[in-house]
Amino acid sequence: MQRPRGTRDLFGEELASVRYVTRVMDDVFKRYGYVEVETPMFENLELFTKKTGAGVIKQIYAFQDKSGRWLALRPELTAPVVRFYINQLRSAPKPVKLFYFGSCFRYEEPQARRWRQFLQSGAEIIGSSRPEADAEIIALTDDIAKELGLSSYELRIGHVRLLREILARAGVKGDAQDPIMRAIDGRDDARLKEELDRSGIKGDDRELLKAVIALRGEIEVLNRAEKLLSGLPRAAAAVQNLRDILSHVHSLGVEESCIDLSIARGLEYYTDMVFELYVGDVQIAGGGRYDQLIEILGGEPCPAVGVGLGVDRIAQVLLKQKAKVPRERLDCMVLPASEEMLSDCLKIGDELRKVGLLVDVDLMGRSLSKAIAYADAKEARYVVIVGAKDLSAGKVTLRDMQTGKQELIARNELAGRLKSA
Repeated sequence: MQRPRGTRDLFGEELASVRYVTRVMDDVFKRYGYVEVETPMFENLELFTKKTGAGVIKQIYAFQDKSGRWLALRPELTAPVVRFYINQLRSAPKPVKLFYFGSCFRYEEPQARRWRQFLQSGAEIIGSSRPEADAEIIALTDDIAKELGLSSYELRIGHVRLLREILARAGVKGDAQDPIMRAIDGRDDARLKEELDRSGIKGDDRELLKAVIALRGEIEVLNRAEKLLSGLPRAAAAVQNLRDILSHVHSLGVEESCIDLSIARGLEYYTDMVFELYVGDVQIAGGGRYDQLIEILGGEPCPAVGVGLGVDRIAQVLLKQKAKVPRERLDCMVLPASEEMLSDCLKIGDELRKVGLLVDVDLMGRSLSKAIAYADAKEARYVVIVGAKDLSAGKVTLRDMQTGKQELIARNELAGRLKSA
């Protein structure tokens, strides 16, 4: 039996890296005052087709249950969290700040760093339309990257309102904009040309769109955007909104970011500020403002902004960068010097575990030399050797596996020594 295509078995340093990433994220989310939420692994299919349309079914795991109801394994977590907010938290004091972890599923062609089952985390601020809420989500994402020790990452910030206003002036409005936005997001010039031709966008409007999505760099990029968009009041307001967000981002300690007005995001529900986090050519996080999604999914109009982070991708990047990923290791292995000491070893192991130590006892009846070699292979910090003569005197041998030094210590001092180490 083989695992299903597009899935992975995790073990050893790969799994340790994933667990490290989730621990760091959990800590950062809580420091910012977010509260954890967990939603079902499957939802009603309509939750994911309401905005995107029935075409998305080809990309997700959709199925009917035994009662004929159409369900889907969740392909992302923002929509389920919004559904949870509508169901249970509409009356909660604003803003509502939530974070989450969960497996997601997408039926797409497996390739490097793209799996059919993947672990996603994220955070949402629901109820604030102010630029400081956008800035906090960006700063939180930047803090996670710093805390993880990611090197050479790039934070890119854009604003989809600019692009949508250009398309609206050209006569392309509402859902008709979405194929063009997806082409921009895919950075596919041939596809973009095809979508622009299909939409009948020509002349000045086409040139303006191409000029805006080419803007990338420092804060002066916004000056150039203002000049290009001077005839579009709502687009000009979006540029000012981006200025306000960036001002708060800097106040929150984000040292480096890049303005990139080609960011369109692949999900259609984004309305204003959008951002992405890259390490090289690998996107590891992305998010933005989605002020219409709550209303689309049946709630009262309510502003919201959030971010999704690819836990698996980040864990892979850390391994590739050879980052130091802390791994839980055995505090000690308890080894009998002879077969008749096994019962005493089991008792000592139980005592040490009850004070919170990570302890293993040899269960294979190995010779002492082979058991020590096994402890070394398991990267145990210490070995406790239990011999009949020593134990009758109330002592055991403690061996430091890093230095190879051994010493006799009182059995009743063993737990304290190991805990202090």
